[in-house]
Amino acid sequence: MTTVYDCGEVVTLVTRMERLVEQMRAQKRQFVTDASHELGTPLAGLRLQLEEARMHPGQTDLNDLVRHALREVDRIQAIIGDMLTLARLDAGFPDPLLPIDVADLVKQEVGKRPYVLPIHLDLEEDLVVGGVNATLARLLGNLLDNAERHGRSAVRVSVSSEGGEVMLMVDDDGMGVPLPERERVFDHFARTDSARSRGHGGAGLGLSIALAIAEAHSGTLTAHESDLGGARFVLCLPLLQLDAMTGQAA
Repeated sequence: MTTVYDCGEVVTLVTRMERLVEQMRAQKRQFVTDASHELGTPLAGLRLQLEEARMHPGQTDLNDLVRHALREVDRIQAIIGDMLTLARLDAGFPDPLLPIDVADLVKQEVGKRPYVLPIHLDLEEDLVVGGVNATLARLLGNLLDNAERHGRSAVRVSVSSEGGEVMLMVDDDGMGVPLPERERVFDHFARTDSARSRGHGGAGLGLSIALAIAEAHSGTLTAHESDLGGARFVLCLPLLQLDAMTGQAA
């Protein structure tokens, strides 16, 4: 049976598709513009330092120059690495999704971190999701980096389940994220009015990468107010039901 489409419906559909394509193009242009700016800033600083050293070699502290230059190079490498990570996530996962115990993942990642602030754990055991271990570890690491960067005295990581989902929450006692900024904070190179800005360190892509990883695992990542007084980031992933006999996904 042949489906007959109304001419007006076809025009509406084509218009919507054109708008979607243009929106995607605009997002790509904005990302390229932002990336160029972010890379240009440390390069300009590095060039200025080197030019001053060339003009005034007798007044240049070589160790100080090298230290500052290496810091700018590290920043450039971090930005490029994050951009490549986002590109790989956009292309999809080449690795199969395997069962991952979320509480075990948290304990392993927290145990590897250098001490910055005390991290309190409140973990419900035996909650399993399907995922790529290294990628979910990167997501958690980015959230912990963010919490430690902005927290005043403590960070808390909680794992629980509700309605067929596993919830991983990372709380801090810092300035928090104002309500109008709770979606924008995940944008590439986000510039927000709150204290949770790149002025506190980071390349500006950590939360963008965390969100992309969550969505690649059929999950969500959202920002909220924490009962500690700062920010709470909530990751929700589908709970994987395992067969009690085989330990395999049901």
